[in-house]
Amino acid sequence: MEPSFKLLGWLRDYQRADFSEDLIASFTLVLFLVPQGLAYALLAGLSPQAGLYASIVPVVGYALVGSSAALSVGPAALPSLMTTAALAGLAQVPPADYPVLAAALALFSGLVRVALGALRFGFIANYLSASVVGGFVTGSALLILLTQLPNLLGIDSHAANAGAMIERIWNARRDIGWAAPALSAATLIALFACRAWLATGLRRIGVPARPADLLGKAAPLFVIVIAALAANAAALPVKVVGPLPPGLPPLALPLPDTGLLVRLLPSIAAIALIGFIDSYSIAQVLAMKRRETVSPDRELIALGLANVASGVTGGFPVSASFGRSAANELAGARTQLAGLLAAVWMLVILLVAVGLFAHLPLAALSATIVVAVVQLIDLSVLRLAWRYERGDAWIFIATAVTVLVAGVVDAVVLGVALSLALFVWRTSAPHLAELGRVPGTEHYRNRLRYAVEMQPGVLAVRVDESLYFANIRFVSDAIVGLLRSRPDTRCVLLVLSAVNAVDVSALQGLRDLNRGLADQGIALHLAEVKGPVMDRIKQSGFLAELSGAVHLSTHAAMRALEGEGVVDFVI
Repeated sequence: MEPSFKLLGWLRDYQRADFSEDLIASFTLVLFLVPQGLAYALLAGLSPQAGLYASIVPVVGYALVGSSAALSVGPAALPSLMTTAALAGLAQVPPADYPVLAAALALFSGLVRVALGALRFGFIANYLSASVVGGFVTGSALLILLTQLPNLLGIDSHAANAGAMIERIWNARRDIGWAAPALSAATLIALFACRAWLATGLRRIGVPARPADLLGKAAPLFVIVIAALAANAAALPVKVVGPLPPGLPPLALPLPDTGLLVRLLPSIAAIALIGFIDSYSIAQVLAMKRRETVSPDRELIALGLANVASGVTGGFPVSASFGRSAANELAGARTQLAGLLAAVWMLVILLVAVGLFAHLPLAALSATIVVAVVQLIDLSVLRLAWRYERGDAWIFIATAVTVLVAGVVDAVVLGVALSLALFVWRTSAPHLAELGRVPGTEHYRNRLRYAVEMQPGVLAVRVDESLYFANIRFVSDAIVGLLRSRPDTRCVLLVLSAVNAVDVSALQGLRDLNRGLADQGIALHLAEVKGPVMDRIKQSGFLAELSGAVHLSTHAAMRALEGEGVVDFVI
């Protein structure tokens, strides 16, 4: 393992002055972890204490090799939603088995990430387009909002997709009372008001910017406490969290039977991939702000260890939370010690103060999820794609709709498939430019865009895409088509300045083109071939067959081809 992967590597440069900052940040983190842990456990379809368990040992797992000082790993919206979707998709599995299956999701998705990180597969973060990720997150946010409606309305209704959820809520409409909706509305108004105006109002009355911002971000905890006090004082008939078992997180190895594990494999893969990409994106944003760097391979391993730790201690899949991480960074966290200290405080709460949460209304907890998730709905990517490239916009929409209709795993599969199909479609018909010389210069440009001088007897074509199996036939046919309008052509010059790769199919296509042109007495020449491409072509033996030559530049080729005098050097 490389030195950069040393366990607790951040301790090597730790300074005494960092401790006070990390200590303050740890208290701030606890203000977020308590309500979020309880709320996201409910979102995952589990008992609230599972969220507290998932807020302790996973932090230690991430701190072992994690490369981000400010990233807060624990219960989060997306992995919680993917957990409940995976469990809801298991027909004939009793809810009593959900805790073990949720822990298994965390354990095996963590092992997948550790394996991928050890194999240096961090580059997989680049394989989901912005449209797929944006559509997935937006669709997931809408689905999360929908899943919170039962708690907000005070009814029991759970389903795997949006359609079934709406149907069940409609069927249960007569069971809706007044207390839960009233409490939910009041909590939502208070939370949105705090988000919009609390920090600004505090700064206006003289509170320094940093404490004001922290109080604004920590407002959900205070709002939940006030909601709980009000509900109990007024004896409102609303559902509450109920008693939670005190004590340490249970240590167990969650191993469902082989059949169930096989059925969970698609969800395990999706949780591992989406959780990593989401967390790594957050880590990159924070690193840029702090002028630091994060390693995708280290993040894969660190997030994997965090999920393994969550799986063996009664938790569920975890990832980074942008809100918590931003608050952690704002509170001044210097290293991962802030998260470790927060885990200690969470452990203390579990041991001696867990009874404080028994009377928290579920409606208030769901309201905090709603407020946290609303900010995930970001349509800026959709607006940009609609103006710039409609294909990406439709992928965004299709992915978001599939999350709502079919589920999160199907949405990821569809989004990736559509992105690959769009890529192949775009590159299967690359842009070709017939080149001519800009008068008085050595520059060659598209004759359809510039007033250029054409050299008689030479057809110069620039291919603006790498050559591979899906487009070589198009390129060959296009050149043949151009030759029909240029019967005096003696030489064809392919300018490959934009070609970064040539696969075997494309190379065979170039060989066929070379032979076909030679049969007509036309020589095929190449220009501006990039070094790595040239190295591969040399190995293939194609240069020995080439009827023309390889030229350093388009201008050098044109000069060499004047009057059919082909005297130039091969790269």
